[in-house]
Amino acid sequence: MSDSHQDNWAELGVKLQLMRSALGRSKTVNLNEGAAKGVAKETIQFYFRQCRPELNTLTFDDGLLLPMDDAMQRLLKLTNGNNRRSYYKNVLKNLSAEHIQIAAMREKQIGLATNRTLTASAPQNPQEKRILSTLQEMVPTAALSYEQACRDLGDAGRVSFRGCANEMRECLREVLDHLAPDNEVSKQPGFKFEDGQKRPTMKQKARFIMRARGHTQTIVEVPESAISLVEESIGKLTRSTYNRSSLSAHITTSRSEVQQ
Repeated sequence: MSDSHQDNWAELGVKLQLMRSALGRSKTVNLNEGAAKGVAKETIQFYFRQCRPELNTLTFDDGLLLPMDDAMQRLLKLTNGNNRRSYYKNVLKNLSAEHIQIAAMREKQIGLATNRTLTASAPQNPQEKRILSTLQEMVPTAALSYEQACRDLGDAGRVSFRGCANEMRECLREVLDHLAPDNEVSKQPGFKFEDGQKRPTMKQKARFIMRARGHTQTIVEVPESAISLVEESIGKLTRSTYNRSSLSAHITTSRSEVQQ
């Protein structure tokens, strides 16, 4: 977002400089037609059609922009008649001063807007924050996947959640691999690979972790069932193909499945 704002505001500054140069080259007392008047009209249009709307998206108070708006309005009135070149110079002086002043305020607003976006999309509730903090200490790469998934879910404009689902599954896989290495799980008494598998499954790893912590079979079944749900739901989501006619419904469903 900041790049777009920077480009437009910098271009406005260039147009003001071009107008200053055109006025300097003009030798007439009054400006009727010519390069200076053409540049002035282009500058007015660019401000109101490009720069002003973008300043509004940065939640600028209208009162702060009033001097710039008024100066542009005065310039517009000048271009609609045959007015003295000195009048243009006076208005241009005010516009240049306002351009510099707003530039500093705009930088602050861009920073605030960026911070609001990051804060809104980052893990917010206490449980998410605790999970992220634990992951950062235990498996930093898993923490990155978890945080990215939370940010993606908080993005109101996101239309695909397959990548988000895979981030969640990768986070879970890394945590299980960290707490239950393959060799530790497979050497347990009575262990058998599930059909078609050459390494322990995520469900077997969860069972190993819970039993290592002394939990009963009843308690062990809960995370096993949760992991089965993750594998089934995320696998289905990442493999699915949606019909264009019902895309909006599937977008909503995808978000809900990943949140679950």
